[in-house]
Amino acid sequence: MKALFKLVAGLGVGAALGVGVYWLVTSDREQGLLAELKELVSQVVEEGKAAAAQRRRELELELGQKDV
Repeated sequence: MKALFKLVAGLGVGAALGVGVYWLVTSDREQGLLAELKELVSQVVEEGKAAAAQRRRELELELGQKDV
């Protein structure tokens, strides 16, 4: 019986979260929030790419110094 209760509770929580996410994504009032979230994700991705490129340059310089 405990397993059935846990299953039903898990399904309920999952459904509630799904409805909440759907509401945030499709709500006209929340377009600003969605746009801000997209901008934040884009900014994080760009910062990650810049950090990766910088680290690559550092490693290439380190490798080049060891060859000399």
